[in-house]
Amino acid sequence: MFSTAASASLLEASRVAHGLTQAELSAASGVAQGVISKLESGNLTPDPARMSALAKALGVPVSLIDGTTMSAPHARVFHRKQASLPAKASHKLHADMVLAHVRLSRLLRDDDLGSSIPHLPLPENGLYTPSDRAREVRKMWGLPPGPVPSIVDLLESHGVPCLMWDVSSARVDAIASWPDDATPVILLSSRAPGDRLRFTVAHELGHAVMHAVPCADCERQADEFASEFLMPRKDIKDALVGATLPRLAALKPIWGTSIAALARRARDVGAINDSQYRSLNIELSQSGYRKNEPVHVNPELPGFVERAIAKRLAKGETISQLADDALISVDELQRQYLEVV
Repeated sequence: MFSTAASASLLEASRVAHGLTQAELSAASGVAQGVISKLESGNLTPDPARMSALAKALGVPVSLIDGTTMSAPHARVFHRKQASLPAKASHKLHADMVLAHVRLSRLLRDDDLGSSIPHLPLPENGLYTPSDRAREVRKMWGLPPGPVPSIVDLLESHGVPCLMWDVSSARVDAIASWPDDATPVILLSSRAPGDRLRFTVAHELGHAVMHAVPCADCERQADEFASEFLMPRKDIKDALVGATLPRLAALKPIWGTSIAALARRARDVGAINDSQYRSLNIELSQSGYRKNEPVHVNPELPGFVERAIAKRLAKGETISQLADDALISVDELQRQYLEVV
């Protein structure tokens, strides 16, 4: 039985993910643009001939877009962007996420992830802060004092699969989707520096823990959560007292966060005053470290999805069978779900 809503959602997601306009898909498939528009809006019942032509033009199985496949779940989606996000890039990123949800639900069907991300909204009375929530989550998860060795491993161990993704055109470091009734997913920029990626993942975790819907102060709150989660005040303050640029550079590989983030943390925990913080920022700018910081932090690579696929292969399934099950081509399966570097 087909679902017009599902076919509309997944047809549009497939088109946008491939970077095509309706007019371009029309030219490639021979299906009139008006028909494509009606199919995507759910105002026209899919028919086999048209869906076959559209699937061929998109390079996807017919079953992905003909309404026989369940669409992605409704989810809270957040992304920490580097700069203003163009509408086209944003739409593509969200389309990528829709398809990732569909495909991961099929690839991971044998793995009960059991996401254990706590939901701890901030009360309106201000009794609890984002830093309080970060400390609560660290305690719930039994984290010892000090740096988090790998936040990607940590989230995957709590049921949040991560994927390296080419999101550079969208100028974001990561995008996270947090459904209420399905597996969460985080798409990580394959080009982001390791230190920035760690902070971004912690930032996205902050959204998942504290926010049900976007809000005016959500980004600042998620940043505060990330700072406390990765650099707990009681563990790092003494090391930041009187911080200098060389000192922060030495701390960078220990904590896995950028010099800029460490400088901000030094001010926020009272290890330096506002004047010292301004001086550090001037020094960062004059040295060119705003765009290219010294001291390399290796990006943390996800592994859950790759391990799940390897488990199915070990049971006798082939890459071709897995691709068919996930409604994806073999090449795309290998490129997007197996090539993590």
